[in-house]
Amino acid sequence: MGFEDKKIALVGAGPANLNAAKVLVSEGFSVDIYEKEAAVGGAVYTGIPDFRMPKQFITKLEADLKEAGVRFHMNTEIGKDITFGELTEKYDRVILGIGAQVENKFGMEGDGYVAGLTLLYDLNILKKHEEYKQRYSKAVVWGGGNVAMDCSASLARILPDVRIIYRRSPEEMPASKKEIKDNMAVGVQFEYLENIKDLILDENGKVKGVHIAKMELGEPDASGRRRPVEIPGSVYEFDCDLVVAAIGQKVDFSAFPGVERTEGHLSTVKNVYITGDAFLGPKNIGLAVKDGKETAAEVIASFN
Repeated sequence: MGFEDKKIALVGAGPANLNAAKVLVSEGFSVDIYEKEAAVGGAVYTGIPDFRMPKQFITKLEADLKEAGVRFHMNTEIGKDITFGELTEKYDRVILGIGAQVENKFGMEGDGYVAGLTLLYDLNILKKHEEYKQRYSKAVVWGGGNVAMDCSASLARILPDVRIIYRRSPEEMPASKKEIKDNMAVGVQFEYLENIKDLILDENGKVKGVHIAKMELGEPDASGRRRPVEIPGSVYEFDCDLVVAAIGQKVDFSAFPGVERTEGHLSTVKNVYITGDAFLGPKNIGLAVKDGKETAAEVIASFN
């Protein structure tokens, strides 16, 4: 097909890169995928519980790609097992599908305060269900997106008291209606127009509660949703022993010197592309798949 001598490296084995690889290998490219985890799927593998999404479609895609000649390098972390420089020297193009894995914790720390993706990794990959059951009984999940829904639904299956704290109204909540309904079905309580101010810790630094402020909606902000405004004098204490922060993620390019996003998939480094959540921000699987295919098309066009 004319591309047999061209080598492409994809960093990350999430839905975007897997689908980019499918397009590229079908065009004759030599394709290698580097993944720091032991299994493919990216956030589908590490962050989405099995009860919400079976993983068979990822397993089948992996098998199809291997049969087509794609080589997988698992348990391989860029910057530790192989450098970014080695990749750019060895391959004609590099695609970074590394997701948005750095979580916002608002500068707070405490024993019993964890980020949402960390919690999901603990439960989905490390299988720490018994540890969580023994350590915690009353959990607060802070946020209103799909990560928050996955966290609360997972915890509701092992803890007796789980609630969502969300600073806007139900109409502004970004999580899907189905996710909200499913959470309510397993007993998750929803507290709207409330926001966590800070943690309450005991003398050993363990979470024993939070300070919560009541909110009201003001004018729309940059997201198009009405901005939540704290009601003066409304702060109160709420007892809990586990707080999960599911309040936003960003991309970490520290292992890829010089790489920054631009308006297109091609980054600020020559022949290095960015795709999926690393390009779009945290979205959904469908958009990641579409973006991976579009990135592959741009890579193919770059050789013409």
